[in-house]
Amino acid sequence: MPKKKRVLTIEERLLLLEEALEYKMDKTDGEGLEEQVSDLESKLEDVDYKQEELSEKVEDHEGQLTDAESRIDDLESEDR
Repeated sequence: MPKKKRVLTIEERLLLLEEALEYKMDKTDGEGLEEQVSDLESKLEDVDYKQEELSEKVEDHEGQLTDAESRIDDLESEDR
């Protein structure tokens, strides 16, 4: 005849689940943080690169604006 297992109370089951969850979190916590830091560093590099691209475009547009303003001034002075 098979042995009968004792049925755990809800409190005992919850305690076991909490302990297992804490153990799992402690075990993987460092790995997860390292991965998150690596991902964030990669994203930061992407943002820095995009910022440089945008800064170059802004400078180009500012140069074009200066040229256009100069041409407008030239045309206005010719009309006078």
